Formats: sequence, structure tokens, C-alpha cells
Amino acid sequence: MADNLPSREEILQFIADQTGKVTKREVARAFGITGEARIGLKRLMREMAAEGLLDDRKEKSPKRLPSVGVIRITGRDADGDFIARPVHRGVVQDAPSIRIIEGGGRRRSPLAEGDTLLARLAHVKAGRYEGRIIRKIGSEGGRLIGIIRQNGTTWITPVERRERDEYQATPDSPKAEAGDLVVAEKVSGSGVKAARIVENLGSSHAPCAFSTIALAEQGITEAFPEAVISEAGRAKPATPEGREDLRSIGFVTIDPEDARDHDDAVYAEADNQGGHIVWVAIADVAAYVRGGSPMDAEAARRGNSVYLPDRVVPMLPEVISNDLCSLREKEERPCLAVRMVFDAEGNRRSHTFHRGLMRSAARLTYRQAQAAFDGKGDDKNLRALWNAYQAMAKARDARAPLALEMAERRIELDDTGAIARIYTPPRLEAHKLIEEMMIAANVCAAETLEKHKMPLVYRIHDAPDMERVRALADFVRPLGGSIDLGQPVSPRMFNQMLNKQRDGAHYPALCKAVLYAQSQAVYATGNIGHFGLNLGRYAHFTSPIRRYSDLLVHRALIRALELGDDGLEDRQIGALPEIAEAVSLSERRAMLAERSATDRYVAAFMAGQVGDSFTARVSGVSRAGLFVELDETGASGLIPISRLGHERFYADDDKLTLSGDTTGLTFRIGEEVQVQLEEAAPFKGQLLFSLLDGGHIARRVRGARRGKRNFRPRKRR
Repeated sequence: MADNLPSREEILQFIADQTGKVTKREVARAFGITGEARIGLKRLMREMAAEGLLDDRKEKSPKRLPSVGVIRITGRDADGDFIARPVHRGVVQDAPSIRIIEGGGRRRSPLAEGDTLLARLAHVKAGRYEGRIIRKIGSEGGRLIGIIRQNGTTWITPVERRERDEYQATPDSPKAEAGDLVVAEKVSGSGVKAARIVENLGSSHAPCAFSTIALAEQGITEAFPEAVISEAGRAKPATPEGREDLRSIGFVTIDPEDARDHDDAVYAEADNQGGHIVWVAIADVAAYVRGGSPMDAEAARRGNSVYLPDRVVPMLPEVISNDLCSLREKEERPCLAVRMVFDAEGNRRSHTFHRGLMRSAARLTYRQAQAAFDGKGDDKNLRALWNAYQAMAKARDARAPLALEMAERRIELDDTGAIARIYTPPRLEAHKLIEEMMIAANVCAAETLEKHKMPLVYRIHDAPDMERVRALADFVRPLGGSIDLGQPVSPRMFNQMLNKQRDGAHYPALCKAVLYAQSQAVYATGNIGHFGLNLGRYAHFTSPIRRYSDLLVHRALIRALELGDDGLEDRQIGALPEIAEAVSLSERRAMLAERSATDRYVAAFMAGQVGDSFTARVSGVSRAGLFVELDETGASGLIPISRLGHERFYADDDKLTLSGDTTGLTFRIGEEVQVQLEEAAPFKGQLLFSLLDGGHIARRVRGARRGKRNFRPRKRR
């Protein structure tokens, strides 16, 4: 019966074509719905009304779009905003133009050209609308990325894991050669699946192909609009006028070896009361990126820089990010700096902000700084910096932020763009020094803005849901861990459990499980504190070259402290909630692109090792099977549930364990398994493994017996 019903899209378009109020009876008559099928239609229209897609008001003018409609993204305008066109019975119309207003949200999927959306539409002026997204809809239409295959007919083989079928290129598609990587728009209709090629991304054999796919998937563009390039080209170096002269302070930058932009520089000296004075200087991006300018609009759209194995997609043009704003060694640069005074125990006594001109005394890598901290050198400035950090570390340990030790693997490419090695860089105290000083500066920014009653974008991190904490307590108990559920949920509670198990075999599993229990950090104008850092207030201030949130905080400080005429404007203050949502979404999009590119590079690296066996750890569970991560390279993949045995397996509600319903055999997050690589699909970024017989430490659930389950199967949502 449901198959005979019109789609939501068809109902909305029918209503839009009428000139008065439309009843359910008229909809039924229009689509030939009779008898019992009307019950299904009424149910469908009730759902649409509950979703806000239908109301009692009807747009009287047939020349205007309805207040809610189906649209498809067709490209971007000169400012970089997505532009859409209305869809009528599956066909994209030539007009009118609809500018998409992205609101963000934690659960909203990133947008891309070709997406079909339900949106609230507002008429702006003749022929132009603004659309606010309700949700993505349907499986018909939409976009795909694929590789061209030729056999007399042009076929598109999708690279997305969820796409299992090939698509035939439509006759009106531009010419593409075998092996080309293309973006195509699906075409609905009967018979063979078809898609129209809309963009050629180049050869799939190019060294950069994996990153190109990742960026295209998330709709991330590399090229800047011409107006932005022109504006950046007109920028001039800052002068000392109106700034404090900080050039005599011996600031140093400490960054990874391959860093090209330098946001921050640090300096410390002992005071005469047994404590330390610590300076953190941050690139003054606000001096170059004015609110409301084309460069500002593009930075807001991008939200952040994206870091992939073979490239960086910067938030700002390189002349700004890598030159004029970057705190280069021996070169004068504008900065917004915070001077902090700490006592001997690392507690901050006071702080002040300064807009100045600085000159970095040295560009150091983390390894060079660590060598100096270890006594291999006699630089007094670095020794003072190290002493200040040791005091600050005391206060950090007393504060007890969440302390998880998770390996962070890096991919190193050779000159051809292939993976030379995958490695885990050492976690140095020099890393922790910079982190602690940046955290302190971020807290100062939030405190100062609150003191001046200035609206701001916080970085917030909610406490984990109590249901997750209880599930975690159940999970860690068989592994020797214990969580006292009688005490308030705090980072210290998790740290205590982890510290007791630090030298045990299950420590990696426990760290992974604690991480899974946490909420996701986001940007917001309402403050709830930062649970992971155990801080009451926190705002990102230290990376305005690569994060738009930080640039907003800089502008707020400039306005609050009257440090210039380029502070936060009234119009941006009113838009801060929407901007916070948007930059949270941009951050998520960047993370997905980074993960996607990495997965593809790693799958290519592993393709020559099919049939080899490896030691791995369970990194996730689902009804699809076990996700595992190899110890040596961090390569991750799936053991399909069909390869675990003949019994049925169920993931628990919190996806921490996968258990068999007959034997009670249970696999836990973080546990060690021995696996064999069965398949590698580089363009899909996919690795498939099998579990080696006897090569696991999965345990039977206590009390399990044949034919019975003593756990809850995963709920269907």
C-alpha cells in the first residue's frame, strides 16, 4: 500500500501548484488514492505536519515558492554560499535562485553540491530566496563520487562504501576518460541506474586522489573566490602605530617540524615572589580580516583549516595565514598577547591583555624544545619557560582534567605521494607545555569577556550522560576496573580508575571505553563549562589563523578592552548562536574529511599485505561486526559479523561489547585479537579482516548458558 502513495516531495509540489488551501481529499483525488490507501495518506500527511512541512496557510501567489519546499544544491555563489534551485517532480528548475542559510547542529550531515533538501523558504527579492534546512530527503537524486569505467558505455563506479552499484553516465554528460575521478548527480527514472557527470576531478591515479575524494565528499573547496584573493593581495604589513612595543620580549614559537603557519609564541621569566610571568602571544588576524569583508565571509563559511596527509586547506589565503599573520622567526608581527602571573604552585594570580607588535626570537620544533628542556643547551629563556611549566603542571594535576593516553598516529608521504611510513610520534613534555599555556590563555580570554559582559563563543564540553557512565562501570568491572557511582561524575572519577590500571593489560581498552563515554565538545554561546578540562569557562583564543571561533574571540576582546576599531560588530553579536552552530558543523566536516583521506591512504598502504596476519585491538562494535585497529600502523577495518561464527551476535546499547546469544562469547572495546587481512579497497578506504582461530581473548559472559542471553540486545532506534 505504501508503495502507491506519493512521496513527500510530490505532495509538497502539488500543494505549491495550487492557489488556495488544499485538503487531504484533494491530495487523494489528485494522486488517485482510494479505499484503504487513504489511511496511509492521512498518516503520511500527519507526519509531514508534525515535521513542520504542512500548515493551514497557503501561499496565494502561484509565481512564488511555498513556505516549505524541496530544493537541490547546484553550486556556490561568489561569496561561497551554497545556491539551490527548486525541484518539481524530480526535475531541477532553472529558477528561482535560493541561497542556503546553514544553521549547523551537532547531528546535521554536512552539505554538498547535489544534495536534495527540504527547506523553509523566505522570499528576499525578485527571483531570490533564502532557504533554511529542515533535513536532507530521499534516496532519489543526490550526488556521488566515482571512477570512470569504459566498455563501450561510460560507467561510474562509486567510491562511497554505501554505494554498491555502478551508474551509467547520461548522454548529456561531459566527456570523461577511463580512470577519471568525477562528481555526478543521480538521475531518477526506470531501468538502469544513471547519473549525470557534473565535475571532473582529474585522474584517480594522481597522488592526491584520496584527499581530493575526501574534500569532495564533504563539499570542502580549496580555491578562494576572486574577491577574497584580491582583498588578501592588498593587505599590508602591520605598523607599530597604536600598538604596544613587545619586540624586546624573547618570544619563541614551538611547533611540529612541518608547520607552515605559526599562531602562537610563548615566553616566561621568574618574578620576585617565587612565581613566574608567562606571556602567550597570538597572531592578530583581526587586523587583516575585517568583519563583513569578503575574506571574513569566506573564513566564516570554511570555519577552520583542514589538515590532510598531503595538503592543508587553509581557512585564510596563504598570504595571510603563512606570511603576514604567521609569527615568523626574526620578523615583526602584530599580536594579541596575554600576560599571566603564576605563583610557585602554578595558580594564576592575575592576567592582562595587550595588543602589540612582537618579534619571535626563534622557531623551534617540539624535539628541539624538548632537548633544551632536557638540559642539552644553556638557553636561559627556555629554562625559565620549562620552570614555569613545571609550576603550572602542579596546578593542572590538582585540577585533575581528564587524562587519556591515546596513541596519535601520523602518515608520512614520500616524493611520489605514496605512504612512506605510518608512525606514532613520541608524546613529549614540550607538547604538554604548549598545551597548558594555551589552555591558560583560553581561560583568561573567557574570564575577561565575562567580566566585561561581552557575548562570546565558548568551547563547551558536557559531562557524559549518566546512562553511559553506568554502562562504562559495567564494562570495566570484568577487566579489573571499578567506578564509584555514588560520587558526582567528574574527570577525577575516571582518572582514578585509569591510574589503578595503568600497568595492566587492559589499560588501552579502558582508555578507549572512557573516551567513548564522553560527550562531544562543541561551540556555543551558552556556557556549561568544559568537562574534559575540568574548567568552568573556556573559549578558544589561541588559533585564529585556522579557527574562526578564535577570530571571534579576538574581536570580542578588542571591543571589550577598546583595543581598536576592528572589534566585534553588533550584527555579529546577534548572529553568534548561529555562527557557533555553523563552526561546530565545519569542525565536524573537517574531521570527517581528515578521517576519510587517512582511511584511503592507509588502505592503499595495506593493499600489498592481503593475506598477512596482525595483532589488533577491537575499536568498535556494531551489528555489522567488529571494527579493529592494528597495533603497528593504526590501520582500521571490519571483521564482518558473518566471520565470527554461526551464532547470532548482539551489540549492547552503548556499543562497548558484542556478545553471542548461544555461547555468551563477548568481544570488548580495546581487547586484543589476532586477525588476517582479507581485502583492501583503497578508493573506498575499506579493509576487511577475518578473526584467526584461537587468536582472541573474547570472554564468555558470566552465567551464560546455551540458548539464553543475560544481556540486553541493542535497541532499534
